[in-house]
Amino acid sequence: MSIDFQHPQYVKSLEKWKLVDDICDAENLNDYLRKINPEDTSEEMVQRRDQYFKRSVFYAIAGYTSRGLVGKAFQKTPTCEVPPELEYVKENIDGAGQNIYQQAQEVFRDVLRNGRAGLLIDFPETDGEISRADLISGKVFATITRYKAQQIINWQVEQRGPRVIPVKIVLATKAAEMHEDGFGFDQIDEYICLDLEENIYVQRVYRQNERREWYIHKETIPTDSAGNTLDYIPFVFVGSEANTFEIDHPPLYDLAKINVGHYNNSAIYEDSVFTVGQVQPWMSGLTQENVDAMKAAHMYIGSGRLLGVPSGERFDFAQAQPNMLAKEAMKDKVSMMISMGANLMEMGTANKTAMQVGNEMATQHSVLSLIAYNLTLAYSKALEIATDFMGGDPDVAVFEVNQQFIQPQTDAQMLNAVVASFLQGVLPISDLFDWQKKHGFISADKTFDEYSDEVGIESMPDLEEDADNAA
Repeated sequence: MSIDFQHPQYVKSLEKWKLVDDICDAENLNDYLRKINPEDTSEEMVQRRDQYFKRSVFYAIAGYTSRGLVGKAFQKTPTCEVPPELEYVKENIDGAGQNIYQQAQEVFRDVLRNGRAGLLIDFPETDGEISRADLISGKVFATITRYKAQQIINWQVEQRGPRVIPVKIVLATKAAEMHEDGFGFDQIDEYICLDLEENIYVQRVYRQNERREWYIHKETIPTDSAGNTLDYIPFVFVGSEANTFEIDHPPLYDLAKINVGHYNNSAIYEDSVFTVGQVQPWMSGLTQENVDAMKAAHMYIGSGRLLGVPSGERFDFAQAQPNMLAKEAMKDKVSMMISMGANLMEMGTANKTAMQVGNEMATQHSVLSLIAYNLTLAYSKALEIATDFMGGDPDVAVFEVNQQFIQPQTDAQMLNAVVASFLQGVLPISDLFDWQKKHGFISADKTFDEYSDEVGIESMPDLEEDADNAA
């Protein structure tokens, strides 16, 4: 079996991924326009289809929704806390100058569109143990690279005790091969194979030779900062439902499908407008003699000239009625797409993990908040793995994306009830702080200690003593 073998789940998902990406990016639109009389291959029909495509109007609703939801998720800057050894990720996480916030937005978009993405944590080859000075100075550092769903072509997992872990992951990428003149270059196919062999992580890069045969172009056994080999594959899956090797449903797929239907309705509508949209003057009872007489008299349609017709005949204008069927279909699909985009942020009833239940008071959540939660877990895990390479305390590495997209509703009565609960000793000061912050009464950047100082927590009534007296 060759290195370019594609996992069956991957093959099954390719068509969906292509549709969503094409519609969101407004690319390859002709592929999604239904052909007029597909059995007719005449030159005339080819030109007719070409004009039909050029007159069509594409409304990029899925694309605007995708960009809008990413902007909504990152309206608040994610929390990023890392040990000194990983401080560089805030400026350059992948070695190419992209910071962690920019990369996280791209990964969020990938998962929103395709339901999957991946992060590869890598470390440059070294001759042995690396000094702490080299790590702090940035001479060598671990990188975290984003991979789209289309690049993760194959994976294999095994049961190891109570855990199911990946033992092989194949990533498709491109490499630049420079021309001899030093200016031009060719992009060649390249596969990165991540293997776990006898509990040792091995990374191999495959390329093709002149006979189109795949060969191992490069092989490395990555080690951590102390020179120890790894007993796991440093790759993190990101999903729309869970961060596993299983492929999740693309959240924007259904919206993109309706966008395709809207596009076809638009093409029909624009074609009918072009074909019969102009007013057509007509006369009844004309003979060639009448036509010649009008030409000789320079008679024409328009203001200031009288256009005569033969006795007993009519002159009038014909105009087609609007194509209401196509127009109404377009309106219906616009409403559906707006509703579907909003539903991605609304509270839902999908299953949660035990950890999510423990971290949130409600068991309901939106698709968007679940993606944000999965992204938080993925980057926290990636940063933890990076500390294996760089050293430092892995517990310090935290990356958290905002998961609150709908502002909670409150009123004066609810506010009074919450404050009263606090004054009665029923609600702890920390919960009061969290509630006010969640409902926008306190700045999102304010800490609990700052809040306590401002409200003068030391001068608050002794709630414990009051409760004892009441008993």
